[in-house]
This record gives sequence, structure tokens and C-alpha cells, in this order.
Amino acid sequence: MKIVEMYGESRVGVVDVPEPQARDNWVVVKVIASTICGTEARTYQIDGTRGRHGHNSGHEAAGIVWKAGPTAKIAEGTRVAVIAHIGEQCGQCFYCYQGLWLLCTNLTEGREEYLGTHAQYISRPDTHCIPMPDDVPFEIGSILVDAVGTPYRAIRRLGVNGFDTVLITGLGPLGASAAIICEKLGARVIASEPAEYRRSKAREYGVEVAIDPVAEDALRRVMDLTGGRGPDVALDFTGYTEPQMLCIDAVRVGGRVGFIGLKYDETPDGPVPRPTPVTVAGHLLPKELTLIGSWSVAPHEMLELYDLVQNGLPVEQLITHRFSIDDSQQAYETAFNQRGCKVIIDPWLE
Repeated sequence: MKIVEMYGESRVGVVDVPEPQARDNWVVVKVIASTICGTEARTYQIDGTRGRHGHNSGHEAAGIVWKAGPTAKIAEGTRVAVIAHIGEQCGQCFYCYQGLWLLCTNLTEGREEYLGTHAQYISRPDTHCIPMPDDVPFEIGSILVDAVGTPYRAIRRLGVNGFDTVLITGLGPLGASAAIICEKLGARVIASEPAEYRRSKAREYGVEVAIDPVAEDALRRVMDLTGGRGPDVALDFTGYTEPQMLCIDAVRVGGRVGFIGLKYDETPDGPVPRPTPVTVAGHLLPKELTLIGSWSVAPHEMLELYDLVQNGLPVEQLITHRFSIDDSQQAYETAFNQRGCKVIIDPWLE
């Protein structure tokens, strides 16, 4: 079967590897749609060595259960979205009992079967495969597991509603998805985004005003747009210090802030998390802020997302490009040139 292999230095290739096998409670999924995520940038641009993702860093996919192991609790032929967990949860710790598998304290390292999802077939535990309704397309299922699910989890945890004004920093795929969700909830959405192409698409995502933080004072503009009070909620999807601090400084007294974006600084010892100079005395106490970090999406939230899609959540507009697996180099170039949003790899497209 074909699979994308990461070489680093902004190069990928397509190689043939043996098809995975179903055993125990593991299933083989025939991948119909796999989308490129912004977190793949480092593997693509810098470090192409094989890590626990296997041959590639893909982790957003949907497809059909092709083969099922003897103890699998999901039938062959089932349409599924594959949650983006690399490692098998124990099912018996404090967090697993709450359904928060992503926080499992006994997560096992991914086995050799954990090839990335930019492949024709992948193998996963049956619990990682969330059955999809027939009217949810595979492409939509693939973006729900991360690009939509991750911001949805943060928005859900912060209780965003129709009375809120929300500031979003970064209109990449996750930020654009957050805007769509917040607008659907009835919130007023403003955004800060330096890339012209992404600002040009902002209205389609429900953004009222998209600010260019390079050309103008973003904090002053946000305060002007909110009558000097500041937004009720701020969400950062960049991972960069300046947008993160814009969220902290702009949000109103008693406001809520979610940090979802990830960025690392390269050092001789490897990547380290980028520091953000938030202080208790200078930022948190005087404004009585609520700050959260939010990571991935929980399985039960996937079921909620299916309902939202069936009730008109227009996340299909996030998908701007589609490529065959043989054109994966072009797919990655498109995904990281800021001239598109979600890029789909179709492993079966000729």
C-alpha cells in the first residue's frame, strides 16, 4: 500500500509498505480522507525522522473499517472517524472513567502499527474509531477529529454563547473553525490575522472584522470595536507570544481566555515550548481572568459535532484543496503557504 514518508527540509515522498493487520481489538481502516494539520509543520520542515507516528505525521482521518480483529467491538464496513490519539488509553484511570482518554495517565506508547493517516490503510484500536452517520461525509469526519474538534472543545469549556464577543487570534484552520462555531452559537466574532489571504476569507467564517496586526495597533482596534470594554472571550490559535498577550490584554475584566495554539523554539537540545510572560500579579489577579489550555477533543464531543454538522454547522467551507496521495509534496506545499485552509489527501484518487 502507499503511504507518505516524511524526509524533513520540506520534502515528502510516497513509498510502498506492507498493509497493516487486524488483531485483538484492533481494526484496519481503509482511509478515504486524511487532512494535513498545522502541527505537522516541524516534521515536514525540519525533522523528518520517524517518531511514534510511524512513517508520517498524519493524524486526521476518516474511512471504512476494512478488517476487524477477533475481539474488536466494531463491525467491518462501518464508516468511522479516527480520533487523533497516538497511544492506547488504559480505560481504568481517573480520566478514562470520565471519558477523557486524551488525559489518560497510563497511556501506552504507540505500537509499530501506528502509521500516520496519510496512507491507504491504517490500524487502530477499535475505541479510536468513532462511527459516523451516513450523511456525514468522510472529508468532514476527517476534519472533525482535530481541526474542528480541538477548537470546539475549548469553546465548549469556556461556555461561549450568543451574548459573547469573541476575539480570535490566528485564522488558520483551527481559528477559522472556531470562528464558524462561535458564529453558529450566535456570538460576535472579531479576529487578528496577519496573512492577507486568511483575512480575505474571514467573512465566510462569520468574522465581523479581521484586523491586520502588522498594519495597525491590534489592541487599540479591539478596544475600539468593543466600546473600550474588551471582548468577553479570547482564543489564541497561533502559539506566538504577541497574539497570546493580545488575548490577555484585550479581554475584559472577568473575561475568559483559551490557549490552543502550539509553538516551539528550536534549541541545540531539541524543541522547547515558547515562553509567554503572563504574570499572576500583572495580568490574572487585577482582571480576575479565567485562563485555560485546551488539547484535542474527547470522544463524546465527536458525537456532539456529528449533531452540529447534521444541523447545519458549515465546516465544509474549511476545505480548500484536495490532492491524491501521489501529489503529497504539492499538498504539503499548499498547506503551509498560507494560501489555503484545510488540505485533503485522498489515498485513492488517481
